[in-house]
Amino acid sequence: MSNRHLIIADVIGRIGICSYSILVVWTKIGRTMTADDYPGVVFLIAEIAAILFVGMMCVVTLTRMPQVRSARGVEPYLTAMAGSFLFLLIAFLPPPMVLPDTVRVAAMVLMIIGCISSAYMLAILGRSFSIAPGARALVTTGPYSIVRHPLYLTEEIFVVGMILFSFSPWTVFLGLVHWCLQLRRMTNEETVLRAAFPDYRSYAERVPRVIPFFPMRGKRATATG
Repeated sequence: MSNRHLIIADVIGRIGICSYSILVVWTKIGRTMTADDYPGVVFLIAEIAAILFVGMMCVVTLTRMPQVRSARGVEPYLTAMAGSFLFLLIAFLPPPMVLPDTVRVAAMVLMIIGCISSAYMLAILGRSFSIAPGARALVTTGPYSIVRHPLYLTEEIFVVGMILFSFSPWTVFLGLVHWCLQLRRMTNEETVLRAAFPDYRSYAERVPRVIPFFPMRGKRATATG
């Protein structure tokens, strides 16, 4: 992709992500403020955690550095978009099963943990963050010294909580599809970053892909997710 196309894609990406972030934050604040009944402390914390994550995503998107290399073809970008926004379809699914309140509270706790830890991962990535596969900088410190894709790991904690909160065969299916998309995103990102940074191989040989302390030698590395 030429430098001109990279700049155009970057501008479009910034506008899209920030517009989405503002919409989500505005919706969550409005839903919390206009609720007829007090939604409960756990629910309120979950909403604040989600706002924190989305707000952090907007900040790192606005301040991110230019790409030095991008993915080739359309598939990596479509996969990244699908992996990021697939669970928006949950609004169009049939009503979920009725589960005990304890399960729903546990689900919200998982979502809180997922959102807060994901916001932390975004802070670690900082200006190297992107949704689409792209090489900006190599991050190998902090959680990235434990696994190569800690952001995807923390996002899956949130997804598991969402599946439990709106449990049905459809949400379980969405969760499986989402994880397959995330695995494909990891491969696409590693392809780009391995080509951009010569230190990837040695990094990947030391650090497992997504499961901490898993005794598996990798061949690729990433710093975007």
